Amino acid sequence: MSTLMQCARAAAAMLLGLVCGAAHGAWPERPVRLVVSSGAGGTADILARSLAEKLTAALGQPFIVENKPGAGGHLGAAQVARAPADGYVFLVSGSPTHSVGPHLYKNLTYDPMHDVPPVAMVAVAPNLLVVDTELPVQSVAQLVALAKQRPGELTYSSAGSGTSGHLAGAMLQSMANIRIKHVPYKTGPEAVTAVLAGNVSMTFFTMPSVLPQVQAGKLRALAVTSSTRTALAPSVPTIAEAGYPGFEALAWYGLFAPRNTPREATDRLSAEIKRIVQHPDMKEKLIRLGAEPHYLNAEQLEAYVRVESPKWKALIDASGAESD
Repeated sequence: MSTLMQCARAAAAMLLGLVCGAAHGAWPERPVRLVVSSGAGGTADILARSLAEKLTAALGQPFIVENKPGAGGHLGAAQVARAPADGYVFLVSGSPTHSVGPHLYKNLTYDPMHDVPPVAMVAVAPNLLVVDTELPVQSVAQLVALAKQRPGELTYSSAGSGTSGHLAGAMLQSMANIRIKHVPYKTGPEAVTAVLAGNVSMTFFTMPSVLPQVQAGKLRALAVTSSTRTALAPSVPTIAEAGYPGFEALAWYGLFAPRNTPREATDRLSAEIKRIVQHPDMKEKLIRLGAEPHYLNAEQLEAYVRVESPKWKALIDASGAESD
C-alpha cells in the first residue's frame, strides 16, 4: 500500500472519529435546569439567574432557573436527588441543605452530601442584623439586654429553618445566653416583610434585601455576621466587635448535582463557573448582592463542608435549635 493511500485512510479514519464524536455531541446538547432551593427574589435566586445568563451564552444551551422553596431548602434538594443523573439538572443551594440541614432535619429522605454532591462553590455572604425601628434598641448590647428583660418575647424571622439567618440567631442566643423566638418563612422577601410590618422583632438577612430598607429608615441595622466589617456598610460593627469574639455566620452558595452525574458535565460546569466568577462583571453583580466571589472546585467544596458541618452540629446541639 502506498504511503499516499495510507495517509488517505488514516485521514478518513480520523474524520470518521470526529463525525462519530459529533454525533454523540458534547455536553450540553439540550436545556439545563438549575433548581434553586429558595424562593424567587432571594440571593440564591438572583445568583442562579446571573449564572444562568452567563452559562447560556458560554455553552450554547438555555440554563433554566426553577424555584423550589420549602423545608429550609430540602424540598428542592430532594427533588434534585431524585432527578436523572444525566447532566441536565443541578441544584443551586449551600449551607442550609449541606452544612446545616442534616443536623436540624432528622428524617430527611436523602443524604445531601451523598445524593447531591458538590460541583463548585460560587460565593459567600454575611448577613445583616436588622430590627424593627419601633424596637427600643440601638446596638447589639441593648438588644441583648432587652432580650434578657423579656425572655422569649422577642422574635426573629428567617427564610426557613437551617438558613444562615436562622443559625445566626441561634448562635447569638447561645453566645449571649438569651432566648428569642425563631419564626421561619417560606421565602426571604416574606421574612423581611414581616419585620417591616412589625410582625417580628428582627431578622438576620443578606445585605441587598435589607440595606435599602435601612438606608430608607424603615429598618435599623445593628451588626453584620461576618468576622470583619463589610465594605457595603463599613459603619456597621460586627457582632464579634459587640462583645462576642469568634462570632461568624456566613451564607455560602454553590452548585450540586445528582450522584453519578457524568464527570464531563460536572467538570465543564465547574470550569465555566470558575471563569465566570472571576469576570469583573460577575464580581460586580455579586458585590451588589452583598456577596463575594469565592470559587472552590468539587473536592475543595466537599472538604469545606466536612469542616463546616460539625461546627453547626455543635451549635445546634448546644442551643437546642429545631427545624420548627
